[in-house]
Amino acid sequence: MHVAVAGNIGAGKTTLTNLLSKHYRWEAHYESVDKNPYLDDFYGEMERWSFNLQVYFLNSRFRQILEIRESGRSIIQDRTIYEDAHIFAPNLHAMGLMTNRDFKNYASLFELMERLVSPPDLLIYLRASISTLVKQIHKRGRDYEHSISIEYLSRLNERYEAWISKYSKGKLLIIEVDELDFVSRPEDLGGVIDRIDAQIHGLF
Repeated sequence: MHVAVAGNIGAGKTTLTNLLSKHYRWEAHYESVDKNPYLDDFYGEMERWSFNLQVYFLNSRFRQILEIRESGRSIIQDRTIYEDAHIFAPNLHAMGLMTNRDFKNYASLFELMERLVSPPDLLIYLRASISTLVKQIHKRGRDYEHSISIEYLSRLNERYEAWISKYSKGKLLIIEVDELDFVSRPEDLGGVIDRIDAQIHGLF
């Protein structure tokens, strides 16, 4: 079983991944944020570091997927390789923060990797408004995220919605998170688990 949680910055992916991992006893694979050597530089100078950052994420995610496949265990993954390729890198390119040459190189590398990976059995997409994203980002207080603009988050949200509207690689569960609090309200988490159970039972 391979379940992945997708969503914009601040949507609650890591929180939900952690809670679901404990509930289902799935092994959790998190996005390597704290150990990422490019994040601080990227948010300070996006144009200079965008390609380096995206290649780092692509490499990290590809390695995760290979480990998931080889482990034979049930896994829940915080963010997917598809989000890097269909949302973050194209957004940086469209904003003029990644050159045509670098974007073509990146896209070619992703295309090669995609041939070797399998999509998750279930993709959980956390849909959140900009106000919710901003509130969550401020709440967790990561220094390098203070410079993230509303425009940047809005562009990402638009790309997420476009990607999800065409997603057809496997089962998809969309969760509207604006009114939910997985940590403080057990009934909110319980409602999500009920919906996941319904999806999982349909996989077998």
